[in-house]
Amino acid sequence: MFAIVNKADGFPVSRQVAGGAPDMVVTWTSDARAKAFIAAKGIEADYQVVPLTEDSLNQMAKVLGRVADAIAFDAYPEK
Repeated sequence: MFAIVNKADGFPVSRQVAGGAPDMVVTWTSDARAKAFIAAKGIEADYQVVPLTEDSLNQMAKVLGRVADAIAFDAYPEK
């Protein structure tokens, strides 16, 4: 699994959830698909793909202001 984060602050690409729940971090099943998403949006200069590892999850948790175990994920719909 892979996520896309902002190069400047490490904030992950997220999706808002109704009802005031915390945003869900969007994930991709492959590095190539996540990179294709970045390229299609023309945001390669500002965003990078990261594998979901313990270290990357801890970094995202710090940026999001919660513990890593509290991060919710949402898979990007792939065709």
